[in-house]
Amino acid sequence: MIEELSALHRNAQSAAARGRLEEAILSWREAVQRTHSSEHDYLVVARSLEEALTKHGDARSALTLAVYLASHDPSAWGRADALAPRVPPVDRAMLRAARGEWARAAADMEDAGRWAAAAVLRERGSEWAAARSLWSRLAHPTERADAYVAALVRFNLARCARRTGDAAAARESIVACVRLLEEAADHFESLGQRDRAFDCFQVLIEVGKDAGTFEDVLEGYVNCLRILREDQMRHFALEHFTAAVDTAAESGELGAAATFAGEAAAYARSIDLPQVAASWTLRQGDLWVASSKQQAQRGAPVANVAQGLLAAIASFGQIGQYSRVGQLYTELGLLEFDARRRAHYARAARRYENVGDEILVAARAERDGARRHDAGASGVWHADVVEWEQQGDATEACAGVMLDGRWLDLVRRKAMLARLAALRVEAAAPESRVTACIELCRSLGELQNYAAMAPLEKLFASPQPAVRMAAVDAAALFFFKRSFVIVRAALSDPDPGVAGRATEALGALWFPHAFDPLARIHRESASPAVRAAALGAIARIDTVEAAELVMGILEHGAPTDRAAAVRAVREANGTRFAELARQTLEHAQDPLRGTLRELLARSGRAA
Repeated sequence: MIEELSALHRNAQSAAARGRLEEAILSWREAVQRTHSSEHDYLVVARSLEEALTKHGDARSALTLAVYLASHDPSAWGRADALAPRVPPVDRAMLRAARGEWARAAADMEDAGRWAAAAVLRERGSEWAAARSLWSRLAHPTERADAYVAALVRFNLARCARRTGDAAAARESIVACVRLLEEAADHFESLGQRDRAFDCFQVLIEVGKDAGTFEDVLEGYVNCLRILREDQMRHFALEHFTAAVDTAAESGELGAAATFAGEAAAYARSIDLPQVAASWTLRQGDLWVASSKQQAQRGAPVANVAQGLLAAIASFGQIGQYSRVGQLYTELGLLEFDARRRAHYARAARRYENVGDEILVAARAERDGARRHDAGASGVWHADVVEWEQQGDATEACAGVMLDGRWLDLVRRKAMLARLAALRVEAAAPESRVTACIELCRSLGELQNYAAMAPLEKLFASPQPAVRMAAVDAAALFFFKRSFVIVRAALSDPDPGVAGRATEALGALWFPHAFDPLARIHRESASPAVRAAALGAIARIDTVEAAELVMGILEHGAPTDRAAAVRAVREANGTRFAELARQTLEHAQDPLRGTLRELLARSGRAA
């Protein structure tokens, strides 16, 4: 790799010395594609390319390199400033934002007509009144165009109104935001785009927290958890349970917190995590005790106070913590019930006097992870509006990744290269535009960052089949449910080459939360090849739900689907299917029995 980079660099220097600048630029462009090179060698090549592009008059590409290099070499800022007058306002905004000059960057974005991006920058500079004015400009146009984006705009407007002291306007915007979020979530779920519905419910949680309306927080968490569990996002589901319990407890909604803890325990047991389940059950009991005390402090009826203690008894009894059970029965016997009921609780308490606790092996849920996950999701009301405003502009999307210091330098290098490819598309002559678009698709695929999805969707809208095929190939590298937006559309593409490439892409998109779109494709497609490809991916997911779907096809499917399922199982060799097959063998009839025996024997897991 080092030798190849050095050779390309020497060739470029030689061409430049002979006055063949375009040839030198081609060599340096090829050299910067070696993104795994050492920092020193890579920066030398990138600096040489920046200088050559400046001489060639390509100010936008040169500025891109200068801004990237500035994070390693502060002297690059001076070169970037010299290029600034020669580029459009949106590029100058990139330069100013990279230096944290939020007001100047916002002004440039306004000049470029990017109101949402300008509003975000105004917020970063704590210019709440200016940001509110920009969000207000976007409120009605977005409501006519997109309910989800309109909801985010309304939420941003409410946040700014609250910070400028206009509580009435903030409440009005929150009401509109909740209505639009619910409308958008219903729409996305009807289309099978549950990841987009999930975003709606995530925002609804933040809306409730910001406005102090716990019913919105509750609705958001209930639906987020439903989607995560259905999509087999087990780690994130457990994190969200932790966040839901913590949020409810911090809001003083202890009964809701205890209910969430109980659901978390049941979920942990369902995915074979008994120690985590025990931890949640223990916390559920503690929360029911706290809820009971809360009811007593509020002067609630004695029946309400007792209800919390009885729920806690059930929790502690479930995990063998009998000393706590006896203690709580004693507390029940002291409440203001009639004498017969107090005596009943006293007798119950005595039954546990000499009963020892079971050894409790509990694994605490990862609470810090839940908070990190919430924090990572919290910028969606900015990011998704900006994405909508960019309309799939790859130069702007890649600039955002390149400027984000949270990404590894390797990712930032790839974002820089994708932006350079996008700039070449904009400058390409008609006869070379298709080639430039295909190169951009490849660069976005190598980036493998969610920010590349919208540009890929725009590229897939190309009238050129070759570009659509390249967009499908790139989408197959992204393990996001959103990849299926492109792939599903490509499956019915009028060009057979594009449709065939989409069928191939299905086989690469196997990850836990891909089960739902893959199952939908298998159910709805009339093409045996497409159904077979979807089955192959489903079999590789190796979850209980995937195994049950494949088993159902083996038992009841059409002959072509059964044959495809057999091939999929042979190639996947999944453990979940093997477990289900052994269980099914007990009552299976031929020919299913013979098929299962053969599959288990091939996998080395014979019953």
